[in-house]
Amino acid sequence: MSRAYCSCCQLPQSVCLCGHVVTQACPLPVIILQHPLEAKHAKSTVPLLRLALPDIQVEITEQLAPPPLPPEGGWWLLYPGPQALDLDSEQGKQTCHRIGGLIVLDGTWRKTRRLLHLNPWLRQLPSLSFSQAPNSAYDIRKGPGGQALSTLESVSHVLHRLQPNFATAPLQALLLARVRQFETHIAHTARNNQKN
Repeated sequence: MSRAYCSCCQLPQSVCLCGHVVTQACPLPVIILQHPLEAKHAKSTVPLLRLALPDIQVEITEQLAPPPLPPEGGWWLLYPGPQALDLDSEQGKQTCHRIGGLIVLDGTWRKTRRLLHLNPWLRQLPSLSFSQAPNSAYDIRKGPGGQALSTLESVSHVLHRLQPNFATAPLQALLLARVRQFETHIAHTARNNQKN
């Protein structure tokens, strides 16, 4: 017997997240270029972003044509590197008005490096990074060294830096609800394994 799924959040109805979703307008254009393998990962936070920020554009592909320029300013790539502008620095705070849109790569570091390799135009964009983001609350998935933020947390932090009126609390609450779901599932599975 197949499980019933929510038509909105696409999750099984038993773990539907719609009651935790608070939608809001995205303060600037955001394109998330997601590696196809990452789109299949159950712990990806991009589906949560799509629920909370319906305006964002998600492209699930390895190669993407350069998008049209945003209405104001230009595209900036959210990706660390020696030339990246630190949004948490004084220079970063003074440069915020020049950022017209944000392109975010979603996947493991290895997959995002592949996306950069396959899309040379991305390397021509000015890039952003940050140095003072809060600790990650996404305990169910960690990057190298255990310090990396999820895509949802990264986008939330950057949008708040660019537009201080952007509310990050609804996104954080949605993420925590998803974390609690995974923790409950893991605990339930462990109990079942002990019984068997």
